[in-house]
Amino acid sequence: MRKLVLITAVALLAASAAHAQLLADANKDGKVSQKEYQDNRRAFLMRADKDKDGKISAAEWTKQAEWVRSEVRAQGVDGWPTIGKAGLFQTLDTNKDGYVTPAEIDAYTGPRFAKFDENHDGFVTQSEANKIERAVRKG
Repeated sequence: MRKLVLITAVALLAASAAHAQLLADANKDGKVSQKEYQDNRRAFLMRADKDKDGKISAAEWTKQAEWVRSEVRAQGVDGWPTIGKAGLFQTLDTNKDGYVTPAEIDAYTGPRFAKFDENHDGFVTQSEANKIERAVRKG
């Protein structure tokens, strides 16, 4: 069974039987830029915006988390019960208005990307993504 990887690391890589692949690598150049990472995270999270008003309510977040939990559970992913329960909505909602906006997502993911970019060259490579995965699996 595959291990559940933190949502931010999931954007960077996915373990497969053959190899790990950078998921957010939109231009397929073998590395992920901050723009690619933020675009990927924003698009993933904004899928919860079912009423298409440009922001995610707590109810939309909860419903999307339930759907993601059921999907990863069906795939046999360990740790599925914790999805959506780590307080990320509250962390992202920096102005505490009860909604998460694309700007709030970007404000969170920018510094996260900087932590992943170990050599500070503006990109996360497969090697850096593999280190993230190993660290997450160790707990």
